Amino acid sequence: MRLRTLLIALVVLALGAGTLAPALASDERRRKAAVDSAIQQLRNNLNETSQALADATVSLQRAEAQLPGARSAVATVRGQLAAAKTRDQMLAGKLDMAKAEVARAQRAISDTRLKIVAAQRLIGRIASSSYREGGNFGELAVVLQSSTPDDFATRLVLVQNAMRSQGAVLGDLGEARANLAAQKATLDAKKEQLAQMKLEQEALVVRISGLEQRAVAAQNRVEDLVTARATAWNTIVAQKSAEEQRYRAMQAVSHRLQQILAERARVARVQAARAAARQAAAARASRGSGGHSGGQVRSSGGYSSGGGVLSRPVNGPITSPYGMRLHPVTGVWKLHDGTDFGVPCGTPVHAAASGTVIQAALVGGYGNQLVIDHGLMRGAGIATSYSHLSRFVVYGGHVRRGQVIAYSGGGEGMYGAGYSTGCHLHFMVYVNGNTTNPMGWL
Repeated sequence: MRLRTLLIALVVLALGAGTLAPALASDERRRKAAVDSAIQQLRNNLNETSQALADATVSLQRAEAQLPGARSAVATVRGQLAAAKTRDQMLAGKLDMAKAEVARAQRAISDTRLKIVAAQRLIGRIASSSYREGGNFGELAVVLQSSTPDDFATRLVLVQNAMRSQGAVLGDLGEARANLAAQKATLDAKKEQLAQMKLEQEALVVRISGLEQRAVAAQNRVEDLVTARATAWNTIVAQKSAEEQRYRAMQAVSHRLQQILAERARVARVQAARAAARQAAAARASRGSGGHSGGQVRSSGGYSSGGGVLSRPVNGPITSPYGMRLHPVTGVWKLHDGTDFGVPCGTPVHAAASGTVIQAALVGGYGNQLVIDHGLMRGAGIATSYSHLSRFVVYGGHVRRGQVIAYSGGGEGMYGAGYSTGCHLHFMVYVNGNTTNPMGWL
């Protein structure tokens, strides 16, 4: 749980700019770059551990960083899908109503056409009867043939009613034809509306299908990340004990070397003090006899002027500095006892100063390690260590500042890599047998 909290904190720190600036947080590329940067830093911090453990820890952090976004994507797609389905249901209801309106319009047109046909038939019969009877003259004759005043009045009323009926039929026919035109226009509009709604529904069906696929893919992504997180966590738990043992073993190796270097520094200081005392006594004796001494006290393991006391062993970026840090797996504060330079495997490694090679061997977690005793510098015994080497150039004897002494290595499975997950040089500086920040001497 402590590791998970630490990993989440690392991601939060990496994404801090996004929290302070919502505009940046919405930029996926910037967020990805921040996560990648945090993961690279984690890799650097795990550069001296097992590959399996480093990979599992990185996988865990990546899953933790990506899960919130993946779950947000699932929620977003599901919301879009629910809205699309709701729209589809509403559209289906409108389509049913539109279809019913088209059907009613078609029935109204059919009824109007039947009325028109009936009116046309009636007008035809009236016209035929009028023609047989001589048109208006026939109707007049019917009236004039009356034998009595009452018969005349009766026939006149009948003729007037017939003429009014003919006019009414003609009026109904005109109105029916006008209604038919209006009904056809309405039907065309309804059909156009129906066609547009069908197109919208077809497009909506396609969109729903796409959203369903996206929802499944997004959910699968979340499930994959959850599985990856669980797998990584199980690997970390299984590797944690081994990592603690490796760290204790490296501490023991480092402690033995520190003891050796501390003793060499003590002897060098004693010898330097004795030499200085002899030189001072000789100078006093020379002054007493009237002579003079041209001798000067010199420090063993001299170095070239300019720059720092020590030269950089390689030209490359610092990927992991010296100092205390919380181990991302064990949750224990530990000292990273050197400075890591990110250089490719096979890069020539140069002596930081002139001195004597006192060790060139395969040493536990440090892998191939070369140690040079530079003697006294600034009144202290100075030594440098170069670890995770792919091969040695020298195995002993005296070396000069800047001389190629070995080649860098690293990466699990490579001979001489020790506990290292990638190509780099682990450079250490000892002062009187104790490690110190190399940057104070470079």
